[in-house]
Amino acid sequence: MDFFEVVSSERVLQTISEFSPLKSEILDTDSAISRILAEDVYSPVDLPDFARSTMDGYALKAKDTFGANDSIPTYLELVGHILMGEAPNFKLEIGQAARISTGGMLPEGSDCVIMQEYTNLMDDKTLEVLKSTSVGENILNVGDDLKKGENFLASGIPLKSHDIGALFGVGITRVQVSTRPKVAILPTGDELVGPGQKTKLGQIRDINRFSLAAAVSEMDCIPMVEDILPDDLEVIKSRLEKVIQDADIVLVSGGSSMGMRDFTVSAINSLGEPGVLIHGISIKPGKPTILGRLDFEGGNKILIGIPGHPVSAMMIFHKFVVPTIRRLRGEKDIFVSQRGKVLASLSRNLPSAPGREDMIRVSLKIEGNKLIASPLMGNSAMISTMTKADGYLIIPTDFDGLVAETEVEVLLY
Repeated sequence: MDFFEVVSSERVLQTISEFSPLKSEILDTDSAISRILAEDVYSPVDLPDFARSTMDGYALKAKDTFGANDSIPTYLELVGHILMGEAPNFKLEIGQAARISTGGMLPEGSDCVIMQEYTNLMDDKTLEVLKSTSVGENILNVGDDLKKGENFLASGIPLKSHDIGALFGVGITRVQVSTRPKVAILPTGDELVGPGQKTKLGQIRDINRFSLAAAVSEMDCIPMVEDILPDDLEVIKSRLEKVIQDADIVLVSGGSSMGMRDFTVSAINSLGEPGVLIHGISIKPGKPTILGRLDFEGGNKILIGIPGHPVSAMMIFHKFVVPTIRRLRGEKDIFVSQRGKVLASLSRNLPSAPGREDMIRVSLKIEGNKLIASPLMGNSAMISTMTKADGYLIIPTDFDGLVAETEVEVLLY
């Protein structure tokens, strides 16, 4: 392929959607928070599996309260108190009621619960009812929450805290989930030094190694951080050959442009087929991004050449690495924003070059009753434009800019 024959971001995302998901594993339910379900989950039982009260009050027959109000109360015989965690050993007859707590099992013969606020206890055998009730009021019948065999959690969805509760509620203690992708991060460049080192003229402290590792951790994946590599083709090839054995995704930071000392493309292609799929995207920042794939023991290994500038690196992570991770985890809707999006009014005119998709960092603030998006302009080497940003907007390829006060969609970081 001819490098820097740039393609659209849509083409890149389509390529990502064709990658094969990783294999799944079985985990204890209490360890599965945020993991992606690998199969649909069906309830093995009715929930609840007995009719129960949703309020503290009295179990009774609804027809016994017909017409009751503050002026004309109804009086019922109090025949028992239902203890929590026990099945009642009596049946309610016409004109009878029984004390019950939230979650208690309804006795046979009852069809509703009246809240205790609408009653008065006249003596230990007589209940005054000040409000009429209806059948089914303040109770859950068998299967009202979940029915046996009901599909209540879909595959491809990350498990949330309430999902964990639902699984335990129906007695499911182990679930099939996707494995956590291992993401190796290889920083390259003779100019880079570690954060604790003093820089000489011409040297810069490595940022991408740490920001990318943190971003990988935020995705509930396993970062594998490598030491800085020199601009040496053989060294880069050797390290790639090593890390590709264990990693599912390899991010090579730097080495993706057309400079004489940029060896990422050659290194990827030396490892096997199909190698580099894309080199160059009609997007700013991040035009020289590389996307590659290796067929490896029945699966695929993904390699992404990340531009060296810190802003470009993080923007490409959000735009392309995130959906790659989500695809490998077997998620549905991998291009839907995980962190949400908001509509805001653009603070000023924003020019753009037609034929290129622009990703513009913005800060958000409320002015009056409007949410305002203010573009943060600056070179892609300026990490401060990321720390000040709340999200980014996209100017599509066929636009030559946006005018002030245009309503824009902001993807949140």
